[in-house]
Amino acid sequence: MASVKYNVRGKSNPSKISIRLVIDRQTDFKLTTPLLINPAFFNNKTGKVRQLTHFKDKDKIQNQLHALQTFVIDNYNNTIVKGGFISSDWLKNCINTHFNLIEVTDYNYLINYCTYYIEKLRTKTNDKTGTLGVSKATISKYSTIKTKISDFEKYKRKKYRLNDVNLKFKDAFLNYLLDVEKLSRNTVGRYIRFLKTIVLDAKQLGYKVSPELNQIKGFKVDIKKIYLNFDELQTIENTYFEDEQLQSAKDWLIIGCYIGQRVGDLLQLTSNNLTTNGKLDFIELVQQKTKKRVSILIHPKVQDILNTRGGQFPPTYSKNIDSAKTIFNRLIKKVCYKAKLTTIIEGGLINPKTNRKENGHFPKYKLITSHICRRSFATNHYGDMPTPLLLNITGHSTEKEFLNYIGKTNIDYAEQMAKYWNIQSQKQQKESVLKVAK
Repeated sequence: MASVKYNVRGKSNPSKISIRLVIDRQTDFKLTTPLLINPAFFNNKTGKVRQLTHFKDKDKIQNQLHALQTFVIDNYNNTIVKGGFISSDWLKNCINTHFNLIEVTDYNYLINYCTYYIEKLRTKTNDKTGTLGVSKATISKYSTIKTKISDFEKYKRKKYRLNDVNLKFKDAFLNYLLDVEKLSRNTVGRYIRFLKTIVLDAKQLGYKVSPELNQIKGFKVDIKKIYLNFDELQTIENTYFEDEQLQSAKDWLIIGCYIGQRVGDLLQLTSNNLTTNGKLDFIELVQQKTKKRVSILIHPKVQDILNTRGGQFPPTYSKNIDSAKTIFNRLIKKVCYKAKLTTIIEGGLINPKTNRKENGHFPKYKLITSHICRRSFATNHYGDMPTPLLLNITGHSTEKEFLNYIGKTNIDYAEQMAKYWNIQSQKQQKESVLKVAK
């Protein structure tokens, strides 16, 4: 159960009395109050004012501390019942409200609720994994949408409330992101989806929102899915590199395309991830994003690389995973260039002058990023490997999500069905021949 304690940290006369809200052994918050006292008149062991006869204000200050304690505990209980979030900012608001110092943060304002929502994410429980908190990437993407909303408010010279987020707001925000920020349509569609998620969270906590909120939809624009087919992977494999960094990048690229993991998981693999079950060798890991444990049978191509490196994975480029990703992205473009993957294809490329992705036609090697590992694995093995098994390895939640990821169309499904029927027809013909022979 939550409790309130007081102490005086300073030695000068007077010093501020500090409050400490203790929730459990791991969670407590400490802030100063506006109340001043001579440290000699306060007992830090008991957390109370010393009952000295020559200290005339002893009862007055002690009563103020008791009143603040009651106010904080009452507000704590009310917040918990409503499913609210307790933080250092929350305690600061309690102190300010109790002493009428400043206006309490109004979470009916969109940007304020964005801040609150991001703070909540840090202690959110994952329903699937049961773990506490979300990934750094999730915090980052919601911090980014908060920044975009703040910039939009400055552009419009207006502070928006939660119930202002309606279809008109969506259109204005969308146009701002496209025309002023010059963002890609897919990025804008994703930001609209994040915006709706935040406001829906506020609705669940009882805040007033627009009745048009459910009509606001994020969106995706179909783009060309870039991947490396088996022939291209063989070409890369056959390409010789004197530079050890490029050779390592080549090996990581091939490994990635045969195990289907995100680059953040790929580049952190070590021999500790290798395991054997009977006669089968596996790579075992816990995916950073989903917290899901997966076991991947080692492909002969991957085993060949491990064998040439004494059972070890290639060296990484940095202990910092973000730096390692950046270096890997740069090197695999050089690897694919030397492997002569120069066919002009459609895709999106960052314009260095605007720092925005622009669609066009470019040599394939320029469009290669670390994400191609996971997509190549999924695309190359779809139809040959059972889809549920693919989903288990790639970490996709649904088959629909997986198929959209690899960009399968109705024509692809028709071709796959034709291939299936052809195989079935050949089986039936073979069975008929065998029956006649008997």
